[in-house]
Amino acid sequence: MLSWIQKRGTSEHRAGLETPLQGPEQRYWFVWDPLGIVCAIATWTLMMSAAWILIRDLFIPSKNVFYAVANGVLFHLLASLALVSHLRTMLTDPGSVPLRSRPGPDTVSFCSLCLSAVPERAYHCIVCGRCIRKNDHHCPWVNNCVGEDNQKYFLLFTLFTGLVSIHVLLLLGIPFLRSPVWREWNANSTVTPRSPILFLFLVALMGFLFALVMLCSQMCSICTDKTTTETLYQNKRSLERRSVWSNV
Repeated sequence: MLSWIQKRGTSEHRAGLETPLQGPEQRYWFVWDPLGIVCAIATWTLMMSAAWILIRDLFIPSKNVFYAVANGVLFHLLASLALVSHLRTMLTDPGSVPLRSRPGPDTVSFCSLCLSAVPERAYHCIVCGRCIRKNDHHCPWVNNCVGEDNQKYFLLFTLFTGLVSIHVLLLLGIPFLRSPVWREWNANSTVTPRSPILFLFLVALMGFLFALVMLCSQMCSICTDKTTTETLYQNKRSLERRSVWSNV
């Protein structure tokens, strides 16, 4: 017999229940979505490629040992924090409602897809195949929904991704603007950066733009206590909103 929906809902892995995504002996949540798995692998591949290009083409050739070591340590610290946050976001149950759960005091509807009584502010995700509490959106880059129990990790992932991208852009931009190559390139379009450096610049720029958009979106969602799903569909059933400080 499956458990009742609990107040501020208890995720299924906490209740010890079996889900289509995890067995009783497994501790972690994982979504078997081919597109999400490819995107998650691509995220790690891009981060690892950026680290390799920085070491090979920027830090090792540098004659300034302090510059290479300090920036190398800073980059790998930020990159490691970003990847750990990505892993936690991907492997953490975002707040799934137990399958076939019975109605409780906070039940507002019934989901015919996962046969569950749906509590307040829970929405069904087609990719995960579950109702997720405070389901903000499903992000293929972390191969998981961003919900009540993993939004913190997703926020940290976007924050550290933005910081490491800014660091790389500064490492590439400041020396380039100071060098004579900039003046030559500015006057003669035939001068182009090396392919690895150009690739690194594009990866850093893409990471910065992604992090900027998602970080602003998540902070707006947190401050207003209104998920992206609720914003798009103008949900009227949500609980009374708290102050911005309480939400943060």
